Amino acid sequence: MKGFIIFFALLFSITNTAAQTARIDLLKEKMYAAKTDEEKITPMLQLFEQSESMHKDSLYKIAVEARELAAKRNKNDDVSTAAAIGMIDALLRIGKTDSALALIKEELPKNPITGPRNPYFHLKLRLQKTDCFGDASQYEEALSELYSLIADAETYKDSMIVMKGMNAIGVINYNLDHVPEAFNWYFKGLSFRGVGRRFEPLAAALYINLAETYRWVEKIDSANFYIDKAIPICEYHQHLFYLANALRVKASIYKQEKNFKMAEQVMLQCISIREKTEGKLILSNEQLALANIYMHAGEVDKSIGLLTESLALDEKSGRKEEATALKISYYQTLARCYKLKSDDKNYSATLEKLIGAKDGYYEANSARAIAELQTRYEVQKKENTIMQQRFDIINKNYLFYGSILLSLLATIIAILLFRNYRRRQQLKMDQAVKKEKLLSGIAVKEAGEKERKRIAADLHDNLGAHAAAIVSILDQVETQEENLPATLGSLQEVRNNSQAMVSQLDDTIWALKKDALSLTAISDRIKTFIRRILPGYNHVLTDVIEDIEDDKLLPPSQAFHLFRIVQEAINNALKHSNGKNIAVRIEGKEQWMISVEDDGKGIDPSVTASSSNGIMNMKTRAKEFGWSVEWKALERGTVVKIKPDKTN
Repeated sequence: MKGFIIFFALLFSITNTAAQTARIDLLKEKMYAAKTDEEKITPMLQLFEQSESMHKDSLYKIAVEARELAAKRNKNDDVSTAAAIGMIDALLRIGKTDSALALIKEELPKNPITGPRNPYFHLKLRLQKTDCFGDASQYEEALSELYSLIADAETYKDSMIVMKGMNAIGVINYNLDHVPEAFNWYFKGLSFRGVGRRFEPLAAALYINLAETYRWVEKIDSANFYIDKAIPICEYHQHLFYLANALRVKASIYKQEKNFKMAEQVMLQCISIREKTEGKLILSNEQLALANIYMHAGEVDKSIGLLTESLALDEKSGRKEEATALKISYYQTLARCYKLKSDDKNYSATLEKLIGAKDGYYEANSARAIAELQTRYEVQKKENTIMQQRFDIINKNYLFYGSILLSLLATIIAILLFRNYRRRQQLKMDQAVKKEKLLSGIAVKEAGEKERKRIAADLHDNLGAHAAAIVSILDQVETQEENLPATLGSLQEVRNNSQAMVSQLDDTIWALKKDALSLTAISDRIKTFIRRILPGYNHVLTDVIEDIEDDKLLPPSQAFHLFRIVQEAINNALKHSNGKNIAVRIEGKEQWMISVEDDGKGIDPSVTASSSNGIMNMKTRAKEFGWSVEWKALERGTVVKIKPDKTN
């Protein structure tokens, strides 16, 4: 049986008032302490952003009040839309999908994607719309909306909506047993993860779904790898909705590994967290999963005790929803436990309750149809009493065979609709893959051509200068045939320029022959460059300091231009600083940084602001890849820092 998997993780979900996160408690304190409506609605809207860790009843109560406060303002603005989004989430959480969908249809025209309002709200409302389709298992409608939503989110550069949409498509494929497609969408979703902690909960949701899918295909090592990545993120962000689901998947993995003790402990943690978000659990999938753990572990009595206690509490609660699919699962598991104990008496009694629950379930789900049939029957009976008596047997036969024919027709229609759906879905997927391949091929081709032209121009400029120098020197040699010292000096210049050309070619080939280059590889190349030029500067001491925790990989073109910038900085320090020490520091942490520091005479700010070739080349190369180059005067000397620009 497939375990729970995070579907369209609600934009704003929910948790218990008595045991919430510190952030939620602080916002509630601000809400209750507010003296005016304007002061009160601000923490309310902030609470909606934390709603996946609130209790559903608490969320609904706050959402109703927020809508009332927003209505008093009589404005169609961001506050009004945010309050509506919170209410939609609250309605979805308490199972009022139709009401949620109606409110979405009301709000979408007020928030067009091309209007003056922030497109963020439009995209969120459409994502909530897919939640409604998902709750109703309307996968075709959900997929159609999701493909369009992802395209618009990419256009407006909303990576978080893209991640949520791709996660949702992955879940649909998982539910339809299209496991390879599910994996593909999960990994595509992770590829849109941006920089910063705000992306971590979404990444955790994808990790949880990857773990569950790997568990389903019995790749336990991979399942453990991803669930162990997800749990610490959920704990750090105090994301109770995701954390409960992660623990549930972890318990299922332990059960699959037959580590029933750990499975029990983790599932109990899951139930504890779920009660914070849903209140006291009476009949729940979590309790049923725990009972199954006990049953597989051979602790049948514990399983029976848990199941019977939950069923008894359900009866005492007096709820009208007496016959549910979940209740049927409870009776099925309880019957299996009694059978394992060879308790024939309780086994038979449970089977009777199971049959009764199934009958009640089918009756409850067809009550309206039965009522309509009954009404028509009564009318027919009153109008045609005599005819009914004469042809009673014939009518019964008609009803019997008509039911069979109707069932056959319904089955055939269902099969045809399903096949048509699968064909259209496959066609959409094929078209999406073809489009993606085409766009990727064009992008790669254009990028390669652009980089080829740039490197060719670079080589032309550098090698051309050296080649021209060689020609000039050879011309001088012809006029210096009788002057041996001058001739030897000219030949030495030819040798130096030739070596410079070889070095240029060697550096270019070093960068281009690799698919990617690490910071360590760039550091080694800088050391090679320093060893090559150091004999001409015997009075200068150089040192390369590595502080690399995360050995980041750069594309060859980026590595090549980064090396050129550092090379220019070292050359400037050697030629112009008059310093005795030069230190090159290479750092690789969350972001990389390379600095070149000297203890020379310092640098005039007007020099860094000038349009000299060396300075301009460094700035141009850095700007191309979204880096910053900073020259900073020290108490003694200058430091040049190259690092990724924070604005990118």
